[in-house]
Amino acid sequence: MSDHFDVIIVGDTAAEAALAALLARDGRAVLLVSAGTTRPQVCWRGMQYDAFPPQWAGLNDGPYARIAAHVGVYLPVVRREPAWRVHLPARTIDVPSDMGQWRRTRRALFPAQTDAASRFWQAQETAAMAALRLAEQFDPLAQIQVLRQQRITVADMLRRYGLVDPALRHFIDTMLMAYGLPVCDHCAWSAGSVALLPPAETLVGNAATLSRLFVDALLRAGGEWRRHQRAVTLLTTPTRVVGIGLTGGERVTARVVVLGVAAWRLANHRHNALPAWATSYVALDNAQVPECLPLCQIVDVGGTPVLISVSPTDDQAACRTLTVAMRLSAAESAQLRSASRHKRGQFRTQLAKVLQEAIAKVLPQIATTLPGIEVVAPLPDPVVPSARPPAAQAGLWLLRPPAWLPPGYDNGSGTLRLYRQLRGLIW
Repeated sequence: MSDHFDVIIVGDTAAEAALAALLARDGRAVLLVSAGTTRPQVCWRGMQYDAFPPQWAGLNDGPYARIAAHVGVYLPVVRREPAWRVHLPARTIDVPSDMGQWRRTRRALFPAQTDAASRFWQAQETAAMAALRLAEQFDPLAQIQVLRQQRITVADMLRRYGLVDPALRHFIDTMLMAYGLPVCDHCAWSAGSVALLPPAETLVGNAATLSRLFVDALLRAGGEWRRHQRAVTLLTTPTRVVGIGLTGGERVTARVVVLGVAAWRLANHRHNALPAWATSYVALDNAQVPECLPLCQIVDVGGTPVLISVSPTDDQAACRTLTVAMRLSAAESAQLRSASRHKRGQFRTQLAKVLQEAIAKVLPQIATTLPGIEVVAPLPDPVVPSARPPAAQAGLWLLRPPAWLPPGYDNGSGTLRLYRQLRGLIW
């Protein structure tokens, strides 16, 4: 095994494995090692299971599909029907995965403003595609700043199309709030908004399948994967990062070190945190999950949207994981960070009640049998560093996920963006 590489990548998810496979495919000497992070888990009949939700974004025709084609990986992707189910107080809306069918469905759903709504949805589809391409090359938060400078906000877009029908506005507002975009004049209309709901794409397998496929591509291309070792320290000189220290005391060096989200703590970066997600994970027996249950849902609980996803069916797994998450506002997040330990405990109890009520709406037959759910501390979004590390940390790069996706979700755009940057740096 070598002790010097062109690139060392530290991380445990599909994003890091995909980046390693891309660079190895282009002839670079690449090492992929674990971040050694403790992932959220659920316990079912004495067994521990990975609690990350299914990978669903960008698998069929997005960034991950393009990465897979480049490195020679076949993605066994299936679509679920309906793609999403949105539970509003007065009605439930099923969103089909086929975009043509969804266009026809939404015209029938909101007849009061059919023409205005059609123009609005078409504009959002165009904006969403453009935003995805931008996200593959530029920092997503930088895009939001540009939108703010251009005074393109949520309220601007809704006024532009004259959307005043209460039913339609309630549906749109629920989508926006679920992703932390309240309808107000100062909130930028990012990523084409969430007006274009993604199809429910998932891999045949579990949440780790995508990582394993890209690791296989890395090994075929001549890269190295040290599965049972993890990075514990960064090796530095007075001017740059030169490598990592592994468990057992081994030291490996490289021209470039890339840290995935779980490994950013090695760099001791300090940045302004983004809004937090309050998240809970529940293990369910396969027999408890109806076959018609969509993989992704949004539940309105007293005006608070809650995102719910369930892991895909896996014949080899005896249980399935339910992920329940709600996004806190920036004000709530800041207040939570400054609160006392007692106040934080009270707040987590309140959040748990909201998540429990959302589960009761989706799975009323099992809600009464579930034990009290626990909110994971509320999970902060990963802090997002600047596009380039400071000069004192030359040689260090951070792999950043899109800022608008829920915990554990990834669409591969951050991987493509960093890959293009590194190609210009080390070729």
